[in-house]
Amino acid sequence: MIKQLTHEQVKNEDRRFPLVIVAQDVSDPLNIGALFRLADALGVAGLYLCGQSPRPPHKRISKTARSTDQFVPFEYHTSTLAAIEKLRAENYRIIGLEITDTSEPIDRFTPDAEHPLALVIGAESQGLHPDTLAVLDAAVHIPMYGRNTSMNVIQACGIAIYALSRKLL
Repeated sequence: MIKQLTHEQVKNEDRRFPLVIVAQDVSDPLNIGALFRLADALGVAGLYLCGQSPRPPHKRISKTARSTDQFVPFEYHTSTLAAIEKLRAENYRIIGLEITDTSEPIDRFTPDAEHPLALVIGAESQGLHPDTLAVLDAAVHIPMYGRNTSMNVIQACGIAIYALSRKLL
């Protein structure tokens, strides 16, 4: 019979990938909390919370994050473009998670071993701002098969982090 392991029995590998997430105007504290939890679970090196994105300390973020907001490094920037400029100066390749006229399916994207990645995600309803799209090195999207053309930003981010981390192993 299969038995579920307890939290105490599970020993995760402590690994961080050369990947950070830049959240542009992700305004729901529950989504930010979920982002911290995803970042911790999937080995993201850090978060850049920008613009209208709430940040710790915040009761609703902490509750959803299950305390991972205490362990995942993050920075807050009023401007997404300033955060991108900082990351670009640190040799990051800037990738947007957005369906655009030039985006490629995430499973076809090949990271460059010489550059860490910064994945930029956009606001719940508007996605990435046009000025942010203009400064990306590339854009990737998640192929979808239903009638809807979008999904929750954190669900999409989780899929993208997992897909990118497999390529960074």
